[in-house]
Amino acid sequence: MPTQDTLMKALTRSLSGGALDALGVSGVELTEPLPTELPANTLRVDRVWRMANGDLFHLEFQTKREATLHRFLEYDARLANEHRARIRTVVLYHASVASAPHSLDIGTAHYRVENVFLAHMRAEKALDDVEQHLHQGQWEAGDRLRLGLALNMRTDDQVKAFERVRQLVPQVPDEVERDLVVSAILVLGDQGLTEEQRTQLRKELRTVSKLAEELYEEGRMEGRMEGHMEIVGNMLRKGMKIEDIAEMTGLPKQEIEELARKQAH
Repeated sequence: MPTQDTLMKALTRSLSGGALDALGVSGVELTEPLPTELPANTLRVDRVWRMANGDLFHLEFQTKREATLHRFLEYDARLANEHRARIRTVVLYHASVASAPHSLDIGTAHYRVENVFLAHMRAEKALDDVEQHLHQGQWEAGDRLRLGLALNMRTDDQVKAFERVRQLVPQVPDEVERDLVVSAILVLGDQGLTEEQRTQLRKELRTVSKLAEELYEEGRMEGRMEGHMEIVGNMLRKGMKIEDIAEMTGLPKQEIEELARKQAH
């Protein structure tokens, strides 16, 4: 899907170049996102990338505590079988979670993950660091995630943190870096927001980020196309000829024929 492809390319860059060092996860350099649907389509992981050293980087974002690691173990066993590669799994927990298991001994194997608890990081400190770096012209890769994930960190005043994020994003001087911050916010950083805040933030991001505007336009185009195809489907169900539908809608005959085949099944 074009929107997700665009977003994942940006997120890949957002998390690379030492950005994850800000979360205590070092030595990660991502090269390409991989499919998240595992064999038989029975399981779906959050995000997976191939790293520069050939290993896989598996990132899970959790808003609730994971009681056991059996689910993640199954994910990684299937990933290992699919890609024949070593796997590094990081579980990123929202500020509502302060502890969770990091290892699982099943007898034949000892499985472990790296837990990152945003409850152990203060939004105020992260945003202070970002603000200081912006004023000093010392922007660094870790600032992408400090700003992108601040709304999921521990805070005394979530509303104030939300306002600070809104104010700081437009101040990121480099257009590319601003897009990388936006990708982190859109994929990971708005999990702790209310629906009203999420809508407001995404609307404002469109005014300061080409990526956000591109995603918005792609989403509108996809929505319009879905609407067109629904109308075409109704025309087919009423028995209208494909040639007539193509002439009326301007859509290629091949697309209409494909939709007709799907309806026949």
